[in-house]
Amino acid sequence: MMDRTLIDQIVVEVLKKLDMATIWESAKPKPDLLIVKGVQDLDPSQLIKLETKWNVIYNDANESDFPETAKAVIFLDATQDLLVKGAVGITDTHESKLLARYILAGVPISLIPSTSLGRIILGDNRVMINREYISHLLQYKETLKKFGVKVESFLSFIQSPLNEEQSHTNEPVSSTKKLLTQTDVKKCKEEKIMICQKTIVTPLARDTARELGKSICVIDSKGVDVHANGNGNW
Repeated sequence: MMDRTLIDQIVVEVLKKLDMATIWESAKPKPDLLIVKGVQDLDPSQLIKLETKWNVIYNDANESDFPETAKAVIFLDATQDLLVKGAVGITDTHESKLLARYILAGVPISLIPSTSLGRIILGDNRVMINREYISHLLQYKETLKKFGVKVESFLSFIQSPLNEEQSHTNEPVSSTKKLLTQTDVKKCKEEKIMICQKTIVTPLARDTARELGKSICVIDSKGVDVHANGNGNW
């Protein structure tokens, strides 16, 4: 039977590591999300949802700069004018210039259509009389999709994989991380998670690696695998 004092010491160490994991997670910088239009176009609850995952920056119709740090861009209250110009490649307005700039840069873009446009291209447009015209607009939407632009509702953007815990889902776990957390293990697409000898592994990270069948491999300064047993445990 384990000594009570030893058990208490183990619990204290685990709690310390878990606390460090929480601090490390909260200290990680959030990627920049550029919102074209202004904060006035978002209700407080929407803004709160965005700010949990992103560093939100704004660009309205009077600003001419193109933030290069943006990892994603959303156009609020997007009009039919922007939809058509974006698909055709016309850049005679501030918004259309921004759209073209970020399309060329390969930045993920979402157009959140205005209420009237949303009814046509996102809603039940079967009640519309001129089906040919509706079909024509939907072709512009499909063209933008080919360019990497999503025309979607705000709720759809919030629920998309892009909006989950930063936009770094496919990034490998760095071998130089100071702390390996459960989130890191889940995000890593590789079966082997490489860490350095000084990396602290949280208990949840170790358990999650075991559950997912991933190996946590410790490497030395030369990149040589020191030890790992294939189950995420050492």
